[in-house]
Amino acid sequence: MPFQLPSLTGTSSFLIFLLGFGFLIFIHELGHFVVAKLVGIKVTQFAIGFGHSVLSWRKGLGFRAGSTEAEYEKRIEDHLRKQHNLAEGQVLPQWSTTDRDRAVASLGLGETEYRLNWMPLGGYVKMLGQEDLDPTARSDDPRSFNTKPVWARACVISAGVVMNLIFAVIFFIACFLHGVEFPPAVVGAVAPGSPAATTFAVGHDGDEAYRGLLPGDRVLKINDERIPDFMGIATSTVLGSASSDRVLKVQREGEDAPLTYKLLPMKDPDTGLLSLGIAPGRTLTLAAIREESTLYKQGVRADMTVTAVDGKPVSTYGEYARAITSAHGNEVQVEFDHGKVTVPLSADMVLPDTGDYPNLLGLVPATRIGKVMKDSPAQKAGVQTDDLVAEVNGQAWPTATQLQKAVKDAGTDPVSLTVERKGELVTLEPVAPHNGLLGVSLGVETDQVIIGQYLSDTPAAALNLTGGSRILAIDGTDVADWSQMERALQQACSKLTDGGKVGVRFELAVKDRPVMQEDLPITADQSRLMAKAAWVEPLGWMFGDLREPVKAGNPYDALVIGLQKTHHFMLQTYQTILRIAQGSVPLKGVSGPVGIIHAGTTVTSRGWPYLCFFLGLISVNLVVLNFLPIPIVDGGLMVFLIIEKIKGSPVNAKIQNAASLVGIALIGSLVLFVTYHDITRLFTGG
Repeated sequence: MPFQLPSLTGTSSFLIFLLGFGFLIFIHELGHFVVAKLVGIKVTQFAIGFGHSVLSWRKGLGFRAGSTEAEYEKRIEDHLRKQHNLAEGQVLPQWSTTDRDRAVASLGLGETEYRLNWMPLGGYVKMLGQEDLDPTARSDDPRSFNTKPVWARACVISAGVVMNLIFAVIFFIACFLHGVEFPPAVVGAVAPGSPAATTFAVGHDGDEAYRGLLPGDRVLKINDERIPDFMGIATSTVLGSASSDRVLKVQREGEDAPLTYKLLPMKDPDTGLLSLGIAPGRTLTLAAIREESTLYKQGVRADMTVTAVDGKPVSTYGEYARAITSAHGNEVQVEFDHGKVTVPLSADMVLPDTGDYPNLLGLVPATRIGKVMKDSPAQKAGVQTDDLVAEVNGQAWPTATQLQKAVKDAGTDPVSLTVERKGELVTLEPVAPHNGLLGVSLGVETDQVIIGQYLSDTPAAALNLTGGSRILAIDGTDVADWSQMERALQQACSKLTDGGKVGVRFELAVKDRPVMQEDLPITADQSRLMAKAAWVEPLGWMFGDLREPVKAGNPYDALVIGLQKTHHFMLQTYQTILRIAQGSVPLKGVSGPVGIIHAGTTVTSRGWPYLCFFLGLISVNLVVLNFLPIPIVDGGLMVFLIIEKIKGSPVNAKIQNAASLVGIALIGSLVLFVTYHDITRLFTGG
């Protein structure tokens, strides 16, 4: 069992990660410091953090609250005054560097102040004749930064990232020697309507058995690159070109050879990132269950494991999910812990999004009120949970999108609202939105087959239904909810290989609610489209994440993995920057200091191997980001040195100063931007 850090709760994990993050800064600055000393540059400050000093230490003075600088200078002045027999108040001469150095040596003082500053966002090494924020800083002292040859200054500047690179490999070696678990490249769920759900395997076009990936599929390669874990799927998708297919080699149970899928990613509307529509794999052990749920009342508890479906043993989540969904909404018996508890379950339907709204052959469900917020405008108007929205501002049976638009367009004007409640229409008092919202969550009514609208140019248009009408039967089969209707339509359409008609019995929402029978004209294409109506197993979020261990057999193997991971993550970071510039990766998805600390605290709670892995990952990112050609970071300073070497003289001080101001503004704006989104995600759960 992996060793766990002292506490899995927030405070200790936070402090431990903060120490680890501080160590990365320390070793980066230590690289600058050591090489500066080796090439004979005088270092006046070695600092962790920015701003005023909280705590400092200097040889000969020891620890001090704040800075030792004032006391250091006073001791030198007092020593020189006494040495030259100068009285108190007498005007002091401009002491030479040699005089000051002798005084420091005589007093046993250290020339470098080691300090911890109040703003823990980085660190710096302050060298004589070198100021990141003042490129015009110069010194004639032979030990100053600016008097050293270009090669020496280049070594000093690059030493920080070299140290981060070395320690990234060390961190990866440490974690892989012990072993860490990663989500494998196994499909847990597929989003309906996504590229991963709708694309046929190469060579199997039109064969519904090969439409889309399935839970339990293992992705072996993407674009001929081996995929070691689920992170590889995500990064290959997000960081690839938005206009290029991702060619997946997939291992599927029961297939003799890997299947090939060519998937063109789409932009996820929630994250703004490119996505194939694949979720990570899951185990068959429940990680959580709500106490108010029907399952809990039937005896199912967290940590129970699914062992069989309809009497047939299952050993993977993929087997379980396929057994549930292949029943097309019919109940199956699911056994937990080898029959300790057996419960009936049925797959949930997912309406295909083939038109303006999710629908079945053009039939759009009524909009249902999911939750009414306390003290919201909707609650004050009398809106209740499970009400069906029958009218808003004169628009009958609106979809959720139409309702939200009507409320937004109303501004602060009251909105008229009629709902159907327990079969009766109820007209509510006009309600004034607050900031364009009523204070309700919206869903679709699937427990009853109540039609909100129908889409033109679809089979449903032939029925000419009024909003609020109810479907009673499909092809002679009674239906009581949308799952039953989806199943009945799929069965009816499966018989219409060349098109045909499907009988529909319905209750029309007009006076006396007459019951009528009409035919739906179905084309061959529409029949095939009906096959896209998906089914998903109902417990997905309750199952634990599937993880597989990755462990090196010996130190050499750990070194190889460490070098591979370092190289991989460096390329990944550069690709991320490129995709941000191209617009396929939104900048708001990038984490800053707040997001990194939050993620690091979570990772740290899992044990020291995971902390080492995360620190290695951050260390690699520091290498890349510090060596970007941006003024005031190491990469920008290196650019100035290269120019100086080529032209034979330093870059004009005014140009350096202007570039530094631009760099400060750019980095400052970036930090503020990502910090805002980090905090927003923390408070919204995004």
